[in-house]
Amino acid sequence: MALGHNAHATEYVQFQTGFQPSDEEEDGALSSDDPLLGGASSSSRLPAVSTNWRKAWRATFKRGPGFESTRVNHQFTADERIKLNNVESIDYLAPNSAMYRKWLYRQPHRRYWDRWIMMGTIGVVTGLVAHFLYVIINAAAAFKYGTTRWLIGHTNMGVAWLFNVVVSTVMVLLSSVMVVGWAPEAIGSGIPEVMAYLNGCMLPKVFNILTVAVKFLSCGLAVGSGLPVGPEGPLIHIGAALGSALSQGHSTTLGFSTGLFKRFRNPKDKRDFVTAGVSVGVAAAFNAPIGGLLFAFEEVASFWQHSLGWQVFFACMCATLTLNLSKSAGRAILGGGHFGWFDQEVTFEQVGMSFSSHILAVVPAALIGALAGILAILFTVLNLKVVRVRDALLSAAGISGGSLRAWRRCIEPVVLTVLYVTLCMVTPLFFPCTPTECFIDDGGEMQCETGLSGGGGVGNTTIPTNAPSLSLYTCRVVDHPAGSNSSTTWIPHGDSIMPDLPGNGTKTVYYNQLATLLFATGEDGIKHLFARGTHRRFNYGTLAVMFVTYFLGAAVFAGSAISSGLFVPMLMIGAILGRTVGLITVDVAQSLGGSWSVETFGPWTWIDPGAFALVGAGAFMGGVTRLTIALAVIMIEISSDVHMLLPVLVAIMTAKWVADAVTHSLYHGMLEVKCVPFLTPEPTSKYSLDLIPVSYVMRSPVVTLKPRMKVREITDALRGVSHNGFPVVRDSPSGQLFVGLLTRSHIMALLQRIVVAGSTEGMEVGWVELNRKMMDPVMAQRSVHEQQLVVLTRELQASLAGPSHDVLGGAGGM
Repeated sequence: MALGHNAHATEYVQFQTGFQPSDEEEDGALSSDDPLLGGASSSSRLPAVSTNWRKAWRATFKRGPGFESTRVNHQFTADERIKLNNVESIDYLAPNSAMYRKWLYRQPHRRYWDRWIMMGTIGVVTGLVAHFLYVIINAAAAFKYGTTRWLIGHTNMGVAWLFNVVVSTVMVLLSSVMVVGWAPEAIGSGIPEVMAYLNGCMLPKVFNILTVAVKFLSCGLAVGSGLPVGPEGPLIHIGAALGSALSQGHSTTLGFSTGLFKRFRNPKDKRDFVTAGVSVGVAAAFNAPIGGLLFAFEEVASFWQHSLGWQVFFACMCATLTLNLSKSAGRAILGGGHFGWFDQEVTFEQVGMSFSSHILAVVPAALIGALAGILAILFTVLNLKVVRVRDALLSAAGISGGSLRAWRRCIEPVVLTVLYVTLCMVTPLFFPCTPTECFIDDGGEMQCETGLSGGGGVGNTTIPTNAPSLSLYTCRVVDHPAGSNSSTTWIPHGDSIMPDLPGNGTKTVYYNQLATLLFATGEDGIKHLFARGTHRRFNYGTLAVMFVTYFLGAAVFAGSAISSGLFVPMLMIGAILGRTVGLITVDVAQSLGGSWSVETFGPWTWIDPGAFALVGAGAFMGGVTRLTIALAVIMIEISSDVHMLLPVLVAIMTAKWVADAVTHSLYHGMLEVKCVPFLTPEPTSKYSLDLIPVSYVMRSPVVTLKPRMKVREITDALRGVSHNGFPVVRDSPSGQLFVGLLTRSHIMALLQRIVVAGSTEGMEVGWVELNRKMMDPVMAQRSVHEQQLVVLTRELQASLAGPSHDVLGGAGGM
């Protein structure tokens, strides 16, 4: 007997926690208050949230659900259990009825070419959407940062601060207004919701076309405004939504149908294409096709098949190819490159240095992993606490969806933006511009030095390299007249690293370390941290301030009323940690001297802060998300250096082990906060599941239906229980024989038809219509309102309750 989530989720919680529900709680709480529709009485509704702000604050910050080892199941409160019952399940395996078999017989068997075409289409469309999203982000960031730097150099800091605050606030306000007013489902990254759907939870409007459009625009504005957020999470959600929309060939929201791909309009195929959409979203976000495939396999997909893996890999390949081709075409049109040339997208900058791996690199990698695991615990708990505080305060203030007070949610991200932008403008003022040790050689070429002495067999006292291709926040030194209080002043000059203007009496290039990281998009900041051969580009003070800024900023902005993700902040935080440990390793190596000196070639080139920044980025992200295989592949794909594989693996696994001992992963924790009944592949139990009889999660006596029943008998059976699956049996000399199974939604569709028609003669509801209502949350919601006719017109049942009617047989048999 297949149970819906209303019974399944509750029984799962009972099995894990030993909770024994009362009679009222067993009834559940579904989409309607009438028991006929599977609802509960008014006495079991969710109680009103207390308006006492102090109690809400204390309840949120007390030690509780945030600190739970992965070996411990989450403990839901009584109110949370009621919310769990409000989430319906998706029946990926249809009930084996005659009506379903009739529909299945008409479908082509073993035809795959249309699936391959659809997979390729999803990849191409997602790649194009990702390209346009990055165009919006880069254009907004270039306008914001470029104008701000020009104002600093030509006016004063106050004017530049005002412009920066106004532009950032306007973009964030537009981003917030769209999600609050048009599509609240677009708030956040969307990854937890996608995980829940692929796990079998029906969440309304998650893949709505309006949600996708709002997600796209809101994410572009939020990331372009310079906040510590990233576009990767929303891209995954967008890819999943495109996989859902393209494969179904119709839109419930827009009210049209193309008539194409009708055979894919079933829960199983839709689930497969959503899985493909998740993979291509990751592939487009990180330019990592193999990592995208492994991400869906490891993290989000609860159902996987061998054939699906090949098709998803093809989709990821199409997405990566489309994204790179569109980027190269854009550069070619603007005169900055050649069409089809992909060499411009290099994440790991190498400036004149080779790299080799060494067994000793495992030691700092393990240290980075342990520290990343501890910081991931703090980051996860802080995120969940902030979400709970925000929900408690919004509930206490009466701010809920659909009310005028909901617009007050837009205030929070705007205020946070003003504070964050002000912090980014003020803190670099406390960090004077420093020389880069770059100079112009006799041939007119710029050469830079790492500032590392020793040589270690190179034969010189410093390591000259080519100038970095990444833009630094360069400064121009201006000498003050004699007698002034200060001797020099630093102001920005140009958009890329270059020598000072003639007249300064020096060819040294100056730059501001903190401004280089803060006055750029998150991805550019990560590239700076990953750059090799730049050992002294950022000192300990700069890295510490940047770490605190991004750590707190990412935790506060996550979950606010904008569409944004956490992948870029996680990579940034981890890269800062890794680069700090790498800088310590450099200092230790230089203090020991001799064979430990830093080299450009040889066995000690692994002692590089940029290399360890990559290790730290993977370790921290692994500690937060608990990804392992997919994350290791993604980090290697974006670095293009397989020599880093062993240190990356050690750091990721160490971070995962440390974080698993204290907390659940961030996305699983978000699902628990949202009260979504996410079922893990292997639930934690004190005893082996083989020792638990199946009757433990079943209900007795079983409520069954017969092939021929009166309408009154059917409605009484539906009101008597809250579960959604009803076995159909027929009597025989040897006892009752199981014929098939009907779901509550199918029976309600039949009753609705009967009430409207006033008769059961020739009554039949096709599988396509029933299946569409079962798999589409929007149609399911509409169906509930339509089925109110059954409740409001009960007097018609009396006229139909006379002779026996073959209600179930009229539906097509079992």
